[in-house]
Amino acid sequence: MTVDPERIGAVGHSFGSATTGRLAQIDDRVRAAVGLAAPMASFLFPETDLEQITAPLLMVLAQEDNSITEVGNDLIRANVEAARSPVWLLEVEDAGHWSVSDLCGLVPDFMAGCGEGVRHSRGREGERFTYLSVTRGIDVTRRYATAFFLAQLQADTSALSLLNAAGDEQGLSLRQP
Repeated sequence: MTVDPERIGAVGHSFGSATTGRLAQIDDRVRAAVGLAAPMASFLFPETDLEQITAPLLMVLAQEDNSITEVGNDLIRANVEAARSPVWLLEVEDAGHWSVSDLCGLVPDFMAGCGEGVRHSRGREGERFTYLSVTRGIDVTRRYATAFFLAQLQADTSALSLLNAAGDEQGLSLRQP
């Protein structure tokens, strides 16, 4: 297997999102980066500076993430606003922290985003609801992260069209400031 140094992408979930942001900042071999369900930069990661990242970014926000809560989701939104590079924000309705992962429910600490829950998102606090299925969460994440990487690393225009159409899919919101 060979690695094309001109087509290196990085992806991380949770703390891995912060690691991915830092990697994209300090390693210019990273040509595109995806962060899932956590901010890349925050008061917890003061060394990461979104203005220094030149690689295109995709940030996936789980709207009902009760691990990082609305504070963490607001930090993701602030990351999008602070980014200097091209950036997409994909918000997934009814998703929790582990909804984008096959770790959902593996152990009790990984229940955030599995089964029944109580909303915490602004304006809907306290409502009971059912998280989207892990199968759907993984499918959404896989589909749009793959489209993002194909668009950015291989200049695939059909993948870019798919990525930009994400906002047309029920339960998803996509914006590129």
